[in-house]
Amino acid sequence: MTQAFNVNEYKRRLNEFPDITYEEYKQITDEQVRQDIAKKNRILQTDTYNRTMNYIKWRTRSDMIETFTFSMRRAPEWSTYIVVDWIRKMIKNLFWTPIMQWELDFAKDFYADQWRNGGVWYFDVDMRQKVVDNWWYMPLLIRAVPDGTLVHPKEPVLTVTWPWELAAVFEPMIIRPFYKSAVATTWKLYADEIGGDLNPICEQWKRAWINEEMHMDGVGSLIVWWWLNKTSNDAAALVYGLKTSGTTAHRFYQSYDTEDEAMEAASNIDGMVVLTDLIDAESWTDKVLQMKKEWKNVWPRLDSGEMPELVKSALEKQKELWMTNPQRDKVYVSDGVSTIWKFRDVCNAARCIWCNPREYLGFWIGWWLVVNGKTRDDLSAKYWLTNTESGPKLKLSNDKWKESIPWVLDIEIRDWKRYLVQESEPVQWQRLLETVYDSWQIFYWDNDLEEIEKARQQVLKSKEWIDYPTQESDLTYKIHEQIREKLLSQIKK
Repeated sequence: MTQAFNVNEYKRRLNEFPDITYEEYKQITDEQVRQDIAKKNRILQTDTYNRTMNYIKWRTRSDMIETFTFSMRRAPEWSTYIVVDWIRKMIKNLFWTPIMQWELDFAKDFYADQWRNGGVWYFDVDMRQKVVDNWWYMPLLIRAVPDGTLVHPKEPVLTVTWPWELAAVFEPMIIRPFYKSAVATTWKLYADEIGGDLNPICEQWKRAWINEEMHMDGVGSLIVWWWLNKTSNDAAALVYGLKTSGTTAHRFYQSYDTEDEAMEAASNIDGMVVLTDLIDAESWTDKVLQMKKEWKNVWPRLDSGEMPELVKSALEKQKELWMTNPQRDKVYVSDGVSTIWKFRDVCNAARCIWCNPREYLGFWIGWWLVVNGKTRDDLSAKYWLTNTESGPKLKLSNDKWKESIPWVLDIEIRDWKRYLVQESEPVQWQRLLETVYDSWQIFYWDNDLEEIEKARQQVLKSKEWIDYPTQESDLTYKIHEQIREKLLSQIKK
C-alpha cells in the first residue's frame, strides 16, 4: 500500500536547518546546496550592521525592551495607498520551525572564521543561547495588519517587541513584504481601471524576471485581489491553480520563409492568438481578420506601435465585419500598457466605440505588474525603532516625509478618519493591527489557500476606509511633538 504524502514532514525538511557543521559545509562545492543551507539558518538572516549595533549595545543594555515598527513611506506610483501582502508568509518562513543547537553552533563557527579572516566577528552567543536553551522559538511579540489590508504611507504595517536586540536582527527579512505589497497594489490599480469581475489579463513575465522564486512570489500577489485568471508561468499555474496561456512570438514567424506561411500555420490551431507586428501591425491585423472571415478561430495580438489607435482600428474593423461576439472576437494587447495611464488610454479607446474593454480586449502584461517600481526604495520601506524602556523614539530628517512616528502604534478607524493611535490608548472603534506571532505561536491558519481568500476579503473590507484621511491621535501628536523638541534642543546646545 502506498504511503500518503506527509505535507508537514516535507515542509519541515524544507524549512529546518540540517544537522550539519560549519566544517562539513565548507567541503560542499555545489552552489545550489550551499545557498539552500545558508538560507535556512535563521541566525544568519541579518545584516552585519545589525550585529555590530547589537554587539555594542549588549554591553550596557542587554535587557532593554524595544519596539520596532515597519512601515512604507511611499505608495507605488499612481497610487495613494498600499495593499499589504506577504506578512503571513514572512512570519511562517522565519518562525515555523525551532532554532536548534546545531544551527547556533554552525553560526558560531562561521563568525569565528570571519574573525580569523578579517571579517566582522561581532556575535552575541549568549543572547542566542538563551533562545535555544529556554524556548527554541524566537520569543518575540509581533503585531501586524492582516494581508490584504489597504494602508496609507507611513501607517504602521507591523510592530515587533522584545529585549536584547532580538526585535531588530531580522530587519532585512521583515521589510521584504514591500515587494509583494507593491505587486498587489499595482494589480488592484489595473483591476479598478477595467472594473467588473471578468478578468482579461494574463501575467507573462516569467522569462524576464530575476529568478523563478521571485517571479512566483509576484504571481502569488496577483491573486490577493481580483483573482488572476491566467499566467504564462507553468510552475506558477501549478502552485496557484491558474490557467496557462500562451501565444506566438517573433521567433516563430522568423522560423518560416514568409510571415504568411507562419500565420497560416498558427491559424490551424483553434483559439490561437496571432502576433501581428513582425513587419507591420495594421496590415497583418487585417490578415488575421481575413482568417476569421474564413471561420478560423484566431485573435490578433498587438505588440508595438501607438496602441490606443491600433486597438480602436482593430475593433472598428471587427465591427464592420459583424464580428461582435466577445467570446470569439477579442483583440489582444501585450505592449504599450506599461503604465496605468497607457492602460487607461487603451481601455478608453475601446469604450469610445462602445466596446467594453473587459469583454473585447485581452492583455498580456508583466513588466509593470511584477517588475517596475517594486524595489524597497520605490516604497521607501523602513523598520524604525519607535519605543524603548527609556521612552518613545523618533527619527527626524531634513526631508519631512522621512520622519518617523514614535511609540507603539496601531491604526484605529473612527469618526471617518484613520487615527495613528498608541496601543495603550482605550479602544474606541476598529483597530487594524492584530497579534500574528507570540513567543512560539503563529496566529495564522495552516491552510494557505484559505488565508489567500481571507486576504481577498480583507481588501474589500479595508477598502471602505481607505479614503478616510490619516492623522495622529491627540496622544500620539503630543508625544511626537515632545520628542521632536527634545531632539531639536540638541542642535541649540
